[in-house]
Amino acid sequence: MTSEDDAPRLTLPPGVRFAAVGAEFIRGIAAATGIEARLAERMALIAEEVLAASPATAVAVTLALRDRRHAVRLDVVFASAELDLAGLDQSRDRDVEDAAGVGLYLAARLADHLTTEPAGRGGLRLGFDLARAYPARAVPAPPDGLGMPVGTPVDPDDATLALLVDWAEAKGAGGPAFRTAARVLDQRAAGDLFARVALDARRRPVGGLFWQPFGRRLMALAGPALLLPEGPARKALVEALLDSALAGLVRGTVQGLVVLEAAPGMKRADFEVVGHLPDAQGGHPVLFRALEEDPGGITWVAPELRDWVAGMVRRLALGRDIEASPPPARASGAAMAAETDRAAGRVTLRPLLAAADAAEVAEANVALFRGQGFSQMRALLDLGRPEHAGFAQGLLRAGLAPAALIPDAAGDLLLLAATA
Repeated sequence: MTSEDDAPRLTLPPGVRFAAVGAEFIRGIAAATGIEARLAERMALIAEEVLAASPATAVAVTLALRDRRHAVRLDVVFASAELDLAGLDQSRDRDVEDAAGVGLYLAARLADHLTTEPAGRGGLRLGFDLARAYPARAVPAPPDGLGMPVGTPVDPDDATLALLVDWAEAKGAGGPAFRTAARVLDQRAAGDLFARVALDARRRPVGGLFWQPFGRRLMALAGPALLLPEGPARKALVEALLDSALAGLVRGTVQGLVVLEAAPGMKRADFEVVGHLPDAQGGHPVLFRALEEDPGGITWVAPELRDWVAGMVRRLALGRDIEASPPPARASGAAMAAETDRAAGRVTLRPLLAAADAAEVAEANVALFRGQGFSQMRALLDLGRPEHAGFAQGLLRAGLAPAALIPDAAGDLLLLAATA
């Protein structure tokens, strides 16, 4: 596994002339670090397409490849953020003669996950992630007669964690995070997942709780996965798991916990309800628990959402200055990224690049994925970034509604949602 600082990197001028050089660099690093040929070739193609499509105004483009065990990540860093990268948006019409736009579109389609963030002074980082595939396997069912939990839940060794995930998967407990033990072990090794597991007197797992990074300074809780039958011991297990998780979180680095999809058994009284997500059963609450005092901040909101956000700010007693976002600097070129879960029929949209056409781009993305059969639509806007507010109008026109406000003083997260 390669850390972000240690990842091999190469800086090249933008443009077609250097695209093949960048692709060969990625192939070479992948071969040297043992990344599978299938993933290496996809990453090389992404690097080649992005370099070829990069305008001269990019000045310099830096490539860095990291093996994160459960995924491979390619960072493409531009020295300037003033770029036309609208081709990354899947909803835009394509002109076959626009080689740059088609190339960016192909790069976005090749990635499983795409993100953008500021880099350095005035730069822009594109992150392309490819998830590793894990072969299907038969999982053993938990044995009869698991005992009462003994002692406090622990940060488990790999064998214990894998056994918990196998048993939870066989029993259908805990939710999607508790599936495919090999993936869970790789996520934890990469620092993308943390766990607490309760054990019985024979050191067998009887329940567990996971948490993963979410936003800037938040963690998303997953679970609990409970292997004990209903009764007092099961309720006490939930309490012990949550207390252990809270003890394991580093204060000052994590501002709060969010629960988007609570598994059966989660003690909701320990959390604040910050919204509701629609689903086939009519909806479920989004839960939040603050771990430190909220110092207050600025929330940038589209006019159409001001009353709703102001109401939530009052209800949650947040110290927020609610401001109207300034107009974007660019007239066109907005783009969104989509994270899809085909098994759940769900797509989550996030802004990539802001421009004055953000509303139209947001509306087109919702139409695109509805046309592909996705029944659950979500969008996540960072209200700490004024440019994100421009996407809200299009999302509302497309039928999404504000569902939850997740507090983060550095930038509250607004979750919008709709079901077909």
